[in-house]
Amino acid sequence: MKTARSTNRTESSAHGLTVAQQSAVDLLAAGKNDTETAAALNLSRVTVTRWRLYSPEFRAALTDRRAAVWGAAADRLRTLLPRALDTLADALERGDDKVNVALAVLKLAGPLPLVPTGPTDPEDIVRDAVQQERDRIRTNRDNAVDRLNGLPDYDSHAKAVRKRLAQLAPPDDGRSELA
Repeated sequence: MKTARSTNRTESSAHGLTVAQQSAVDLLAAGKNDTETAAALNLSRVTVTRWRLYSPEFRAALTDRRAAVWGAAADRLRTLLPRALDTLADALERGDDKVNVALAVLKLAGPLPLVPTGPTDPEDIVRDAVQQERDRIRTNRDNAVDRLNGLPDYDSHAKAVRKRLAQLAPPDDGRSELA
């Protein structure tokens, strides 16, 4: 049976982060920088920076949280667009001052994609599809060439990268810094 850990190391359910890491995610997603986040949580700035740069779990949680926060803001802005367009149309009819506000909202919305992206030539579409299939279907010979060139198989490579990142982003509070 495991013993209880200190509060800042207790595991949270989201991405397997500690409570301190989850709090750091929330502060960073709210717009705080590493220094402000570390000060608010009584951590070293280097710890927060290491988590942000090297911990895959922390980075994934931060991306999820930012997407939620920014997505909500973008959704709210999108709900204002019809009213802004109506105000702009009315103002054009009357010469009203609300035009400046409506234009500001439209500028915040950014450019709208008017033209679909992607290839416009059928041969380019076929080439892209062929390349995707070729990338998916790697042969044993390809893997042997990779090994001869010093590239390990994917699972071994992923394990080595995860180990290296874990060493760079320890889950402790970072008070003891690496030399």
